[in-house]
Amino acid sequence: MVIDPVFLRTSQAAAGIVFGIAALAKLIDMPRFTQALASYGLLPGSLVPPLAWVLALTELTVAIALPVDALRQFAALGGLALLALFFGAIAVSLARGNRDIDCGCWAFGQKAGGTPAGLSGWHLVRVALLTALLAPSLLDPSGRAVVWIDYVTVLGSLAVAAGVFFVIDLLLANQAAARKLGS
Repeated sequence: MVIDPVFLRTSQAAAGIVFGIAALAKLIDMPRFTQALASYGLLPGSLVPPLAWVLALTELTVAIALPVDALRQFAALGGLALLALFFGAIAVSLARGNRDIDCGCWAFGQKAGGTPAGLSGWHLVRVALLTALLAPSLLDPSGRAVVWIDYVTVLGSLAVAAGVFFVIDLLLANQAAARKLGS
């Protein structure tokens, strides 16, 4: 199956940016991410610090490899595996009623004051949206020639995608305040 090269490049770039920002936020504040990972209560304490590094470095690897055509599909599979792992961890935590923890997502994953925003079903929706954004990278581009206007389309689409994910993360980080505004 093939995909329009503009759609492919847009999804590659947007997913790469999201994975890159997520990885850098984790690497910059590794103690916070390690604590967030531990708060899920899914691993023995001794495995949490090394796994925190592995997850952050894997996200960074996905972000770097996605734009490289020879590595794109491998990177997409790695990213999808990470997203499946994140989805599973969030789902198990929600099923256990473990909602008052830092999701460990990325830079906007905390509400004002630095306290954890807590987990909700919306975190699962966010992971599903990231999966949909990354999945086209598994496909091959069609043979259609890319013209100058296609680059404008990619840049505009990236701006929209960045805005959408920024808003989603801010809403997730400030769920309680958003609920108050809605009532």
